[in-house]
Amino acid sequence: MTTTDDTHSTIEKAFYRILFAMARVALNYGVSAGAVGELVRRAFVDAAEAELHQQGIKPLSSRVCTLTGLYRKEVVRVKALPSVGTNAADDRYNRSARVVTGWTQDSEFCTKRGKPATLPMEGPVSFSALVRRYSGDMTPRSVLEELQRLAVVEVTQQQRVKLLTRAYIPATSELDALQILGTDVTEMIDTIRHNIKADVDAKRFQRKVVYLHIPQRHVKAFKDYATKESQALLEKLDRWLARKDTEHVSQGTPGSRLGLGIYVIESKKAEPAEEAQLENQGTINDD
Repeated sequence: MTTTDDTHSTIEKAFYRILFAMARVALNYGVSAGAVGELVRRAFVDAAEAELHQQGIKPLSSRVCTLTGLYRKEVVRVKALPSVGTNAADDRYNRSARVVTGWTQDSEFCTKRGKPATLPMEGPVSFSALVRRYSGDMTPRSVLEELQRLAVVEVTQQQRVKLLTRAYIPATSELDALQILGTDVTEMIDTIRHNIKADVDAKRFQRKVVYLHIPQRHVKAFKDYATKESQALLEKLDRWLARKDTEHVSQGTPGSRLGLGIYVIESKKAEPAEEAQLENQGTINDD
């Protein structure tokens, strides 16, 4: 039988491992423990307000104090701080990705063989028309500059826009990668949080496969193989989601943000706790 002490101990260990990984990132960029502590307090206040809103309860400071363990004066101070969270980068990513997906899936912007057509900048069937259809209110010029920066498109000598790759991967700079850190880690934690409480038939897919003693000579081969197979799966899922997303846009009905994330696991040495748990056996885990 699981006790409250067991639960708290497990949560503390999980939080420590997450914070240890984040602390290494923070140290690399000169972010102090004090600055992170301020962010933690802000996150607790915001999370408490979100929980109260979800329950239909007015998020009074006294209720936030009860949930967070912070003094009322501290809650009031934190709530007066400028907002930290912003979805601007994530929104830009989603809109640009939708343009690329529309380009590869919408027959109006493809050749007769189903390949993405090289498009003029203006006209009924053009890059500008593509952007207006799939990016919302982003300007064609801003989308073009973003995709050029990531080497996803090029402008030919005839001033036509050519798609160079179907994969929209916005991690070409440290800033891009750090923005992805903020979105992708959050999404994974949200999935795990959901699965902890959800009924079996309502859980989200969450799996990993890990072996602990793979010789170094096999690492590159695995990463190449995993990249190839994962990219193929993501492109297949992308085509499925693109068809459904088009239905959502055309019907104007509310929808859900939906997708699948894949990442490679690699470290030089397995941690003792993990090694003892798996006992040198390759496993496919629910995490």
